[in-house]
Amino acid sequence: MRNSKHPRDPTLQSLFERKIESFFTPLENFVYKQTTAALLLALATVVAVFLANSPWAGIMKNLSAMETGVVFHHWQFLLPVKEWISSGLMALFFFLIGLELKREVLAGRLRHPQQISVIILAALGGMIFPALIYWAINHDAAGAHGWAIPMATDTAFAIGVLALLARKVSYGISIFLTAMAIFDDIGAIAIISLFYAHEVQIGSLLLAAFTLAILFMVNTAGVRNGWVYGLLGFVLWLFVFHSGVHATLAGLLLAVAIPARTRLGQTGFLQEIRGLLSIFETRQSERHELGLDSRILGAEGQHSLATDIEETIRAASTPLQRWETFLIYPIGIIVLPLFALFNAGVPLSGQEIATAVTSPVTLGIIAGLVIGKPLGVSLLVYAGLKLKIGKLPDGMRFKEVIGAGFLGGIGFTMSLFIATLSFEHSPHMVDAAKTGILFASLISATLACFWIILVHKK
Repeated sequence: MRNSKHPRDPTLQSLFERKIESFFTPLENFVYKQTTAALLLALATVVAVFLANSPWAGIMKNLSAMETGVVFHHWQFLLPVKEWISSGLMALFFFLIGLELKREVLAGRLRHPQQISVIILAALGGMIFPALIYWAINHDAAGAHGWAIPMATDTAFAIGVLALLARKVSYGISIFLTAMAIFDDIGAIAIISLFYAHEVQIGSLLLAAFTLAILFMVNTAGVRNGWVYGLLGFVLWLFVFHSGVHATLAGLLLAVAIPARTRLGQTGFLQEIRGLLSIFETRQSERHELGLDSRILGAEGQHSLATDIEETIRAASTPLQRWETFLIYPIGIIVLPLFALFNAGVPLSGQEIATAVTSPVTLGIIAGLVIGKPLGVSLLVYAGLKLKIGKLPDGMRFKEVIGAGFLGGIGFTMSLFIATLSFEHSPHMVDAAKTGILFASLISATLACFWIILVHKK
């Protein structure tokens, strides 16, 4: 279903088609806005917090713990609903992050070494400084294992807040923040795999490596069928899951193996399209002279040509592009809100808030995200510019780097993800971490808005 922006010949549409289009087009326009994912994520968070502080809190706990999966004779694979979301659906999120990074490196904004070097420095500063601040507060406390919680950036929330301020910032800050958030997420999955893995099963890890090798061979052989990569990707996910390494790593590994080459080059595409359009135009003129039906569906030959044109366009695109386009909105409007719904709920009574805000875990997360993120991003970018290691995206000023640092302090989804892994056997620490993440994300978003508006006025 395509977004209807160009006028169409009304004779080609039935009344029913026009009614259906008028119903769905506003929904499409809503989904295609940049702020949609952030708004749904915020709504899911509010619902999660409300349920956690309501008489229905037990329902969510029972639903989270309910096991579901596949049973076949004596073989079964069952996981709690919360685990399916955290290890299964979030693997799709990291798959999308991997696709975005691969596309940007091969053909996007990250092709230029000078720009990518500054963005990598920003991502490193935004991970190292928050972790150091958290560690300084918690190194002698029971919460020391959560040092990676304030390192992450919530891409959807950060870009959503930036979209609300789009008229007050340069286009360069969007490039900078998006790329920095992608590298942050890549760093997060690397840390999860290295430091938050359970007992590693070498056999499953070797099987995962063998499956990845098959994926690369299939890519090299020129296979472009999405089902092949989907099935092999699921097998890869199963082996990574059983290896003890967090299963979300499978999404990132699968993205690396997705083909980024087209079947047709530019010259071949032009020749094919011109030939098909020429035949289509000739047949259309003949049908018009004979007074025949002008609808494509009513003309078998024309419909066949339209299908050939569609296949030619598909041959000029890559599986990487198609998967990314297909996944970006389902993940933004379904996967991330679902994760927030099942993970953001935290009791917020007066006593619990008082306990949480005096916890070193909460204080470390707030200090790491609110202070460490903008400080680390700004200092390392400043050093990179002074040492002429790289340059900022066109039109972006250094003052906007500080604003991007504040936006990077919105850790939310990824920070919640790491918190549940860090303290999976300590519910009270998870609650303290969630409180810190909620407060820090709100403070960071507010400071970012104030800073960007202030810089814009000056």
